[in-house]
Amino acid sequence: MALKKQLSVISYQLSVLAFVALCFLFLIARTDAANSTNVRVRLSGEKDEVRLAVKGAYTIEAIDSDLILKKGANLSEEKVIPAGSGIQLGEEIFKIYGIRVIPKKDAGISVDGKQFRGIIDIIRTENMKLLVVNHIDVEKYLYGVLYHEVPHYWPMETQKAQAVAARTFAMYRKTIMRDKDYDVTSDIYSQVYGGKGSEHGRARKAVDLTKGEVLIFDGKILPSYYHSICAGHTEDASRVFEVDLPPLKGVKCPYCKGARGMNWKASFSYKQMEERLNAYGIKVNGMRDITEGPRDKSGRLETVIIKDAEGIKEIQGFKFRLALGPNMIRSANFTLNITPRGVIFKGKGWGHGVGMCQWGAFGMAKKRARYKKILEFYYPEAKINEINGL
Repeated sequence: MALKKQLSVISYQLSVLAFVALCFLFLIARTDAANSTNVRVRLSGEKDEVRLAVKGAYTIEAIDSDLILKKGANLSEEKVIPAGSGIQLGEEIFKIYGIRVIPKKDAGISVDGKQFRGIIDIIRTENMKLLVVNHIDVEKYLYGVLYHEVPHYWPMETQKAQAVAARTFAMYRKTIMRDKDYDVTSDIYSQVYGGKGSEHGRARKAVDLTKGEVLIFDGKILPSYYHSICAGHTEDASRVFEVDLPPLKGVKCPYCKGARGMNWKASFSYKQMEERLNAYGIKVNGMRDITEGPRDKSGRLETVIIKDAEGIKEIQGFKFRLALGPNMIRSANFTLNITPRGVIFKGKGWGHGVGMCQWGAFGMAKKRARYKKILEFYYPEAKINEINGL
């Protein structure tokens, strides 16, 4: 009886282990879209509808369960829209908050006519809109980023420096966005990402040659901000972002001289400025005057001083720039020229100014600097490490 009982116990234990193993395998399958080197990219703002197609074998699942909604060899373009408490895919309505499109092998997913690698989530938001999120390995993600961030014909050392900076930024965002639906957006407010259709051979080569490399400081992934043109001095990150780290305090940069787009000009009437400031959330009532505030060591305005019907208001320079539009007011390094019709802004540089200056990286590479030297210059005290080594 004792032996029989032992065998019975062993049989039960093996059954439990088998069940646990199955659960573990299921967990791996369900969390594949969130592995350690995957990033979640929001492909657009909230949308009323999404056009979805898959070229090749696929499975469509509910995001919050193992329920398979649809699978096949190909999916002709179908419309996805919010529907009551669920989502409508083609003619079918599913009582779920989101769908996950998983391609098999080399199948390609198309969202609104653009091709993407990886997995696609389409999520119904509380206000009956759709959010599209691309789950993709960071290396494949970078294939679709580099072409948009630096010209593909720039020196390979610039491309490689950009690859490391962009990879680091994506992984940094991943660490601070864990409780959100996405890590990065696909526009200028994170990193411009165009999917498979925007990949280029030289960009892929730069990514592959630096595979897994990220910048770290004090054992943590660095928020590796970068921008187009610093115009002589990069900005202290603490003036723009809630970050105060030695590698991001700003450096003198002689390498972006002659950059295309260095100098710029824009004009606004008082009414236009007031409208844009209010739309941004800075309350202005009856704007009457505007003057330059003090400048920091980089030459950028710390504040812009506005006089309106209610008195004097000081606005941080970088917020003023964002309010009026970052493609119009290209940097916070500008002067004001008051005219009868409003204000003419004359400035230099392009971007927030923090971290690596892309045109400066181009200039350094032209002087035969290697990518690690470029990164060392713009992010002093930071070190390069492997993602898997963190």
